[in-house]
Amino acid sequence: MTTAVVLIATLFAGGALAGDGIRERGAPALATPTQLSAKQRADIARTLVRRWAADAREHGGDVDQWAVKLGRFIGTADAVNVLRATTMPTYNTMMGVLQGQPADSTSIRKALSQAATTGKSLGSTIADTTYTPLPNGRCRVADSRVIASPIAAATSRGIDTEDLGSYAIQGGNGTFANGDGSTNCGIPSFATALAVSVTVLSTGSEGFFKIYENGKAYQTGSTVYFTGTVSASNDVVVTSCQACAVELSVYSSATAHYVIDVVGYFMPPQATQFDCVNTSVASFTIAANSTNFFNNPNCPTGYQPVTPYCWTASSGVYSQGSGYNANVAGNATFCAWNNTTASSQTTFGGNVCCRVPGR
Repeated sequence: MTTAVVLIATLFAGGALAGDGIRERGAPALATPTQLSAKQRADIARTLVRRWAADAREHGGDVDQWAVKLGRFIGTADAVNVLRATTMPTYNTMMGVLQGQPADSTSIRKALSQAATTGKSLGSTIADTTYTPLPNGRCRVADSRVIASPIAAATSRGIDTEDLGSYAIQGGNGTFANGDGSTNCGIPSFATALAVSVTVLSTGSEGFFKIYENGKAYQTGSTVYFTGTVSASNDVVVTSCQACAVELSVYSSATAHYVIDVVGYFMPPQATQFDCVNTSVASFTIAANSTNFFNNPNCPTGYQPVTPYCWTASSGVYSQGSGYNANVAGNATFCAWNNTTASSQTTFGGNVCCRVPGR
């Protein structure tokens, strides 16, 4: 595999890419644009597909289906992650940073080190993943009883979990909150692994049932043993084929019905916007011919001050700066003023306060 790096053209200061395309050249420092146009995202997706199609095939995927999935993901992914993905020298590192894997994480650095010495990385770089329960709880993605189609003995069958308008073709019905399974229950594209509940209902024989990553041998999967009269169930974590149109597969040694529910997924932490609020605006009186500073209103509990804002409508009153006052309870910010007039004047101050969502 070549070590050429696909990179983005010069960035506008405002955050969008210059021009409409991308080109190959030496590696500059990446800027951090706030947005990418739909055309720019499409150009990046096409370039990544051309470059990594062979690697996607090596990972057991259907290239055409992988390309569709990749294009859909890039269409809405964080812009910084999209740009960073174009600089990665291997398929695994590209997929890792595209999904939010920090470029300085141990797994990415290890993969890059391997690529520098061997020309390719070994294994997956998606190691630093986070578990997320589905927003509406358990999602039924397949039920062979509903479609009257038990899996035959010694055969395998694909189970699609992502990017579906409905699970009805597999006998699934989504979540209770979604009703008829009209959405994919919140399972994102390119999930690293899925937390799955599997129930097997024997049709009269005993045997074993496997659930595993599509494209792999069924022997690698998790096992549920069943008898001719007693149903069996198990809760397992299954890696998901990121380069496949259908993410999971099942295999049964004997004819059996099955029910498969997804309860959560694993992915690298995703870039998330801060949750920010403005405090109330406080007014302050500064004496004539004086310099003074005033602490702004404290942030709500759980929020931290990010930016103080200070202003006045009084002529002859000048800002002396603003900052963070670590000596005041509540981590207040302050505004400093110089009143050059012969009478007292009014100034105003407040805070922009932010927190990481969910904290």
